[in-house]
Amino acid sequence: MQKIKILFNAWADHDNTNAQSLNARDIAVRLDPRRFESAFFALGEPKPELNHKPHIKIIKIPRRLGSLVMAAQMAWGAYDLIYYPPLRRQRKLFNLLKVGGKKKSTVFPIEAIAQQILAVDPAARQEILQVLFGSEARYAIGSNIATTMEEKFGLLMKVIPLGVDTQAFSFIDRRKHTLPAKILTLATIQPRKQTHLILDLAQHIQPERADFHIFGNILGDPAYYSMLLQRKADQALTNVHFHGKVLHGDLPRLLQNFDIFVLPSRLEGVPRITLEAAASGMPCVIFDDYQSPSVVDGITGFQVQTLAQMVERLEMLVENKELRLEMGANAAMYIKKFDWEVLIKLYEGFFEALVMSRS
Repeated sequence: MQKIKILFNAWADHDNTNAQSLNARDIAVRLDPRRFESAFFALGEPKPELNHKPHIKIIKIPRRLGSLVMAAQMAWGAYDLIYYPPLRRQRKLFNLLKVGGKKKSTVFPIEAIAQQILAVDPAARQEILQVLFGSEARYAIGSNIATTMEEKFGLLMKVIPLGVDTQAFSFIDRRKHTLPAKILTLATIQPRKQTHLILDLAQHIQPERADFHIFGNILGDPAYYSMLLQRKADQALTNVHFHGKVLHGDLPRLLQNFDIFVLPSRLEGVPRITLEAAASGMPCVIFDDYQSPSVVDGITGFQVQTLAQMVERLEMLVENKELRLEMGANAAMYIKKFDWEVLIKLYEGFFEALVMSRS
């Protein structure tokens, strides 16, 4: 049987922490090398697990004319599937070049609820919807996402869950941890992620009871980050700490130092960090707007509706060590069903069925 060749329109660079690129890498390294070949783009040094593997090709992209090189690979490369369809400039170039190229199917993994698509500016929304309806194949990484896609756009789609590496993100015994409880937030710093709510939480919990640690690079207008720093100083929030970007390879070790994970955003799908935090034995507190399957309310953490509820649940976890240890243990056990080694067969079957149906 001829191998299926997949071009992942994603980055292999070791310092690239984009969630889409991380998801693509996790899939590619686990695909059966006897049946699949994969390719990635890279500007710099690829992540070690992708480099020097005969079934994974790394395409080096120049700093200048990079979009053209990538579009040419997608249009003319000998691939069966393109995972993540081109957008913006890439898409315009791809449409110009694809005439005469090898026919291939685009796979659009839907990783956010429909409301997130509707929340972007009109031009970006129109393009995303064109690509969404124009892709030959699409699937949702969570049933919550599939539900919103049917409700808002009338699209029925298969659900293939997002996975987590439970070997890298393994259970951590936190029984010796003492107060202040260390609360982790990891997300890009931008208004959509609502980082400012972490400062609101810090106002309600005594500094000697909890420390808030925010990791993530600044995205978009830096004025938002400046506002956060100014507010931290004005309100003397000594228990709030900004740390900047963290490489994904350093994350398993980083999680060992924390007790609770909080995500203040309301527009998500299945945040991979909630899977990773849960696998390490950490309860998560999130908003229920996107109904993520990664957090079971009251069992592995909390899904809340309001900031007041988030404060209440967080205080409960801070003050009740036995509760957070119990929820953390529940989370680590529950999340095993999302292990990549369990889910990869679903991805392989999906790709094979897509290629066979086209043939």
